[in-house]
Amino acid sequence: MKKMTTLTILAAALAAPVSALAADGSAYVDILSAYVYNGLVYNDEAVFQPGLDVSGPLGLGCSLWANMDLTDNPASIAPNTAGEWNEIDLGLSWAAPWEGPVGLSAGTIYYIYPQNSSTVELNEDGTVASVSKSPADGSYQVFARIEASNVPLTPAVKFCHELDNTDDWIILFTAGHGFELSDALSLDLGTVLGWAGTYYVESNYGADTGSALTHAQVDATLRYALNEKASVGLKGTFSSILDSDVRDAIDEGGVYPDTDIFFGGVTASYSF
Repeated sequence: MKKMTTLTILAAALAAPVSALAADGSAYVDILSAYVYNGLVYNDEAVFQPGLDVSGPLGLGCSLWANMDLTDNPASIAPNTAGEWNEIDLGLSWAAPWEGPVGLSAGTIYYIYPQNSSTVELNEDGTVASVSKSPADGSYQVFARIEASNVPLTPAVKFCHELDNTDDWIILFTAGHGFELSDALSLDLGTVLGWAGTYYVESNYGADTGSALTHAQVDATLRYALNEKASVGLKGTFSSILDSDVRDAIDEGGVYPDTDIFFGGVTASYSF
């Protein structure tokens, strides 16, 4: 119960103000066989990932997402932290309230890494030379997204800029489509293609090759509606690093265990 306290408090803090304004939202839980972010395999073993998305008036919204490793995997980006929250993401967003052929949204995400320990560097005389950032001082991302709403596959482009870790951008091109297989059963398909600038590639992928197509990802989710608000499903994803020089840099760096990975798991969601 103690391990859930931080996440529960954050969820309540996010949901309470918007729920008072009759906001809509959804809560979901994924149990997956890996954690992959922009093609980088943060953990190639089982993870638990809950989330909360809430949308309110004037296009305003907030979100909460977290990751917990379910095994003591030494190859995880937060090694040997099974049962502990090792990443918590807090998001604020705005979506243009108009209805039309083009949708626009923007927002920011604050990344918290609770398992990161602070490090103090001392001078020879014992005075403090520098102090590393504490877990609460995670990184920030700002983003803007443009979506073509009334065309097949709903293509979109998302510009992401991490203020703390990099002075460059990663751009995500997405497309997807949903199929109603029956009254209760549906299939959602999606794809992502990433392109990143020179410094983003260097600081996140460890390659000095300049700007590059970073990764491609294909997702499939089969959902079964239990009722109008709750659903369960199966998820499957294939992710691959595209640029050969970036692949070589990741392999040589030894931080991430794979450059190609298929992973999946189960999901459950509830709308309110």
